[in-house]
Amino acid sequence: MSQDRGSKKLKIWFAIGTPYQANLFHPVIEKLKDRVEILVTAREHDRILEILDAKKISYKVVGKHGGSTLYGKLSAYAETLSGFVQLINAEKPNLMLTERWPEAVRTAFGLNIPSWTLFYDEREFHVNRMVFPLSNKVFAPSFYTSKELHEHGVLEESSIVWFKGFHTTYLKGYRPSSRDPFNEIGASHPLVLVRTEPRFASFFPGEKPVLEEAVRMLMGSTDYRRGGFSIVAVPRDGNQRERFEKMGIPIFNTATPENPVFFADVVLGAAETMLMEAFVLCKPCVSGIYWPESKPVKELHKHVPHSNNPQELCSETLRLIDPDKAESFKRRARRMVDLMDNIAEKIERELLLFLGEKVTAKKYRLRRSELDLCMELIEAVSLSPSKLTPLMYSLGISYNKLRALVRKLVNKGLMMETIIDGDKYYRATDQGVELLFNYRKIRNVLD
Repeated sequence: MSQDRGSKKLKIWFAIGTPYQANLFHPVIEKLKDRVEILVTAREHDRILEILDAKKISYKVVGKHGGSTLYGKLSAYAETLSGFVQLINAEKPNLMLTERWPEAVRTAFGLNIPSWTLFYDEREFHVNRMVFPLSNKVFAPSFYTSKELHEHGVLEESSIVWFKGFHTTYLKGYRPSSRDPFNEIGASHPLVLVRTEPRFASFFPGEKPVLEEAVRMLMGSTDYRRGGFSIVAVPRDGNQRERFEKMGIPIFNTATPENPVFFADVVLGAAETMLMEAFVLCKPCVSGIYWPESKPVKELHKHVPHSNNPQELCSETLRLIDPDKAESFKRRARRMVDLMDNIAEKIERELLLFLGEKVTAKKYRLRRSELDLCMELIEAVSLSPSKLTPLMYSLGISYNKLRALVRKLVNKGLMMETIIDGDKYYRATDQGVELLFNYRKIRNVLD
């Protein structure tokens, strides 16, 4: 479908069911708002509407979160679906984008509207199976394989748009335009930002006092008692807020157009998305996730300290408050984030193609040295493992040439072989990633 300049603008529907989506789709909406009509729907949940107001995004309220019970979830599903059917039948958008909101995807499918979705959590199996079989395009991190996505309902491999890195990479290169929001509540720096557990997530087994005990230990530390750092909490609901207020912890509940994580010095949390936001922003972070990990969380835990022990969480947080330790963390994070794709830019590119606009393709060197090929190979497996055949097609070289390069890089400790489901995969080592980071720095100077 192409955009006819002489006809009515196409209408793009953004169905926003989580705060993450409000942040993800904001730069996309800003980029496209002059090219297309924008329809935003949002549900009343976890301050989504406040975030949209702060970002000056107009929206229509449809739906609500069903809470933790099956009856509540089913009732909210039926109510939301009914609201969507009436609204969308009247609005008649040409395309719908959402993370994986079942009611939105079902409505789009029923009204013959193409839908684009985002996969990044294999634990939500039943939700995934409701969403992805009806999706026309699925954005997915390369931590997964096409086989894994197929198990969760992605029926056509051609519908997948792969991206490297976390689903929070829309923050790559982010720079805020406003002042430090923590000044408004009188919090001083260094500042530890605490984000609580996702109590209503379907995969969440039940709350444990891991995070709260860690915060109590931080409050008991000598540095805290001397005013060496402050702690601010971002609870998800009234119950969590009340508990932190009783501890004497300031609460940050102000929706701002900017991401507050950028202004924190250390993020301590049991919130997967906020921890990944912190990592992409190269902010020191400590994970207190104590439930089964998704694949992206497992990747995150390779690079950030994590524990279920409150004392260890306290110790790691105190360590990262130290400027030297914080700078070391930031350097390591930058090396990894530099290799990741900006997911918002991936979505923008696909939308421009949908609108029939020309998009500049990535240019490759016509003549590549063996060093160039080695670096391309390391980059291809820097964030997720791969078999040899996909690498052969990706690099555009013969299988024998690829095997020789892989053997060389493995022998030099720059790549490693791993077995997954009985098959051989290859991925870059820390030494390989460091070499790639330095190579790219040199290339950027000389090109």
